Amino acid sequence: MADNTGIRLLGFKGFKASERFLCALEDEIWVARYDPETEQTDIPVHRPEKILSGATMLAELAQPSRVTVVSAHAGYLFNGRRLGFSGDGDQAPVLTVDNLGSFTLGATSMLLIDACCSPALAAALAPHARHGSLIVSLAHEPDEDPFTYGKDSITAIGSVIRELCHAATPDLSPEAAARAVRLTNIQICARNDAERKRGVGNKKAMRPRLHMREC
Repeated sequence: MADNTGIRLLGFKGFKASERFLCALEDEIWVARYDPETEQTDIPVHRPEKILSGATMLAELAQPSRVTVVSAHAGYLFNGRRLGFSGDGDQAPVLTVDNLGSFTLGATSMLLIDACCSPALAAALAPHARHGSLIVSLAHEPDEDPFTYGKDSITAIGSVIRELCHAATPDLSPEAAARAVRLTNIQICARNDAERKRGVGNKKAMRPRLHMREC
């Protein structure tokens, strides 16, 4: 399988918060990995801007990459009957997990899910993952709401990408991806501990850790 794309950033067109987040990640990767000698980045990044349907999102998720980030609304759609990703608005595009068929994820190292209900989505996508790859989602506890807020996307999902960009040489292997997730969780735990020590009791001030599923 051709594996020319380092990081793919996927989101439905029209979901403004997702578009801004993915665009910011693309800019960070470009700046962090820019080589002035070649005037290129040594981690190729691709962010398609016209994902307008569930079928297009499914096709993009199947495209080869080392790391794929999918950022979208998600939940139990159609009166709570079907789990899936969606765009924004009344006519939003939808991709439900019961429509995946024999589909295989293109990410060879890691799929990062930036969405609500991400643990359930990770479990549903795991049978479609490549052997040896990771699926990473926010680790919502059973007694916590399953929502993902923008601050959590930046703190957790964004930090994993930044950790991957810190290496002296490009490394998007599953081992490097796992190390980036572990380092991000260490940072999140340290921040949460610091908040508790200064007397912050509001659970919303805490940041959720990431759960790493090995496929």
